[in-house]
Amino acid sequence: MVLGGPRHLVVVGMTTKTSTVQGALFGDPVIVETTDHGPAATQDPREVARVVGLAQDPGLFVVERSGRVLRADAARPGCADALARHDGDTVAQLLDTGHLRLGGTHHIHHAGSEGPARSVLVPKATRDMVSRWDHLRPIPEPTRAPEPQKAPQRSTGLIGVDVVEPGKALVCLGTTGQGGTVLRDGGRYRVENDHGALVGHASSYRAAARLLARYHGFTPGPVEIEHEHRLYRR
Repeated sequence: MVLGGPRHLVVVGMTTKTSTVQGALFGDPVIVETTDHGPAATQDPREVARVVGLAQDPGLFVVERSGRVLRADAARPGCADALARHDGDTVAQLLDTGHLRLGGTHHIHHAGSEGPARSVLVPKATRDMVSRWDHLRPIPEPTRAPEPQKAPQRSTGLIGVDVVEPGKALVCLGTTGQGGTVLRDGGRYRVENDHGALVGHASSYRAAARLLARYHGFTPGPVEIEHEHRLYRR
């Protein structure tokens, strides 16, 4: 059924059966099928502000007999174009809440038809409301906490590997005061810190020295391997 009056301008479906409503834009009532869906309400202030802007420029009209909302054609005075359905629903919502009002009656041409339609007015309170929205600052995006800056890694300088006996080497990480021990463990090498705790395993003395450097937080420097057990044989 069609709800008359300036504050009820949309066709509200009351049943899934057919009923008589205003189907033609300006003509006599025709039989159409109704639905049980009313106009979709919006809570988005940006959509409301956009529709209010359309009502101001180029202007909107409401055909009271059908509830259709038309958009004025600025290039053709007295003519109007169809408005998107969701925009028409928003106009109906704003009329119902008093944020828009109906004005005078105009003779409008649309899609080969013509007839009376009422203009849509924007009250000052609504203009002020939208203006306040324009001056609101957007909600800032959540910022991530800055990551702690890592101190630049120092180089070990020259890493000395002293093979004191077959399968065992002592590692000195340059002038850092750090080091460790490398022990042959089957087909690989067990790497320990100065206190005998396991650091990991490596494939060679050189790889073990670099592993110890990184374990202590240094950038590995060049590795020099000296086989003491060969130099100082008894």
